[in-house]
Amino acid sequence: MTVYDWTGQRARRRRMMRAASVAIVLIILMAIPAILLHYNLIQLSY
Repeated sequence: MTVYDWTGQRARRRRMMRAASVAIVLIILMAIPAILLHYNLIQLSY
């Protein structure tokens, strides 16, 4: 029973880590174009 509970907690932690990693990747993919556009606008203004 203890092993089963431990694997259940481990699976939950893996799911949490996987969801967090996917969210971080999506945020980075959304942030990179915004940062590049921001710097391009600054360079064009100057």
